[in-house]
Amino acid sequence: MTDDTYEILQSRKRDAHPIVRQIIDRDCHVAESDLAVIRHVVSTLRDGYQTFRGLPKPERRRFIEECLAVHRANRAEYEAVMRPRYEVPDLGGP
Repeated sequence: MTDDTYEILQSRKRDAHPIVRQIIDRDCHVAESDLAVIRHVVSTLRDGYQTFRGLPKPERRRFIEECLAVHRANRAEYEAVMRPRYEVPDLGGP
């Protein structure tokens, strides 16, 4: 993954609703499927699925996209930490 892609994912995560970020960061593992993460977040809403279904369709879509953005950013961060790419440091010498 390139640095630009990583930064785009992280910026989309920062733009997501704080409650969505908190639920996913706290409860969801990066190895979980996207569907499992969405189901978990929907189930933690006040009236669960009924609240989700009560949202207008564009809001539901945005909600799902925010969940996916946060989950994918967490996965990218995990991969960046667990599989670092080491480079020779530039010491500035001759």
